[in-house]
Amino acid sequence: MRKLASAAYEELLEPERCPECRSKLVDAGGEVACPFCGVVLGPSRPSQDANTAGSRPEMLGSFIGPASNNGGRAQVAGCAIGVTKRWAEAIGRNQSFLRCSGLIETVACRFFLPKTVVQNAVQTARRLLPSRGECRATVPAISAYSLLYACRSAGICHVGFRDVLKAYSEAGHKVSKSQLLRIGRGSSLPLPAAKPEEMTKRAVATLQSNPAVLDRIRKANLDQSGYFATLLEGARATAAASTDLGGFSPRTLAAASVYLAGRRLGPRTITQKEAAESLGIAEYTVREFCNRFRSQEAM
Repeated sequence: MRKLASAAYEELLEPERCPECRSKLVDAGGEVACPFCGVVLGPSRPSQDANTAGSRPEMLGSFIGPASNNGGRAQVAGCAIGVTKRWAEAIGRNQSFLRCSGLIETVACRFFLPKTVVQNAVQTARRLLPSRGECRATVPAISAYSLLYACRSAGICHVGFRDVLKAYSEAGHKVSKSQLLRIGRGSSLPLPAAKPEEMTKRAVATLQSNPAVLDRIRKANLDQSGYFATLLEGARATAAASTDLGGFSPRTLAAASVYLAGRRLGPRTITQKEAAESLGIAEYTVREFCNRFRSQEAM
């Protein structure tokens, strides 16, 4: 623990706040210290009656020694023990937060996320860490949930559950989807719902790197850039018109919208299976959605 100069300590006596974290200072057995970050500012001021028992300043930690017959030592020792316990708890919280924020920054680099998203994730983790015990969540799980929450809030669709879980697994941390769902249910920060219009962008981007789809486009003598631009526009329009169809997840709605938009463009360049795999869902869900969508159009 660090000690500040006595001159600086004298200046800080009036506000009685820590110069680093601005927490309220306490008298820890003869020394003025911060119970949150552990900074020791110096010896406490003697009382007005210098001859009063217990007014003699003692070094921090002197309560560890054998208790004297004077009851004042025992009282000071009890106070110092309480402060030390609070320090230990504060240090534990700080270590958890530092580890959590470090994991967020490490994983965020894999996805090339903007700085504002990373900052939002760090602030979210700060709010979630105090309830970690209630949610039975680990520090990596809190950081993963915070990162996913920040991405959803910013409308970033290329980072989903599977992407985050894979990134943490490759980094050597075991995080499950059930943990993230439990954090969302037990906290005051539920995950924002994914927007189908944004998910279609991710599906189209995935299909742009599919060799089978690109081969069909070349055989049909279609311009790739123009085709995918038209596909994305049509998929977003279909997704916006399908919001009345309940019972489907945003991923299913987006993948099926991409498939239906592709069928409207003429040559069959995208299959239902490829559309479903672009967002990591089952093919039958896309088929079911398409059947219901066509039934609605026929009415």
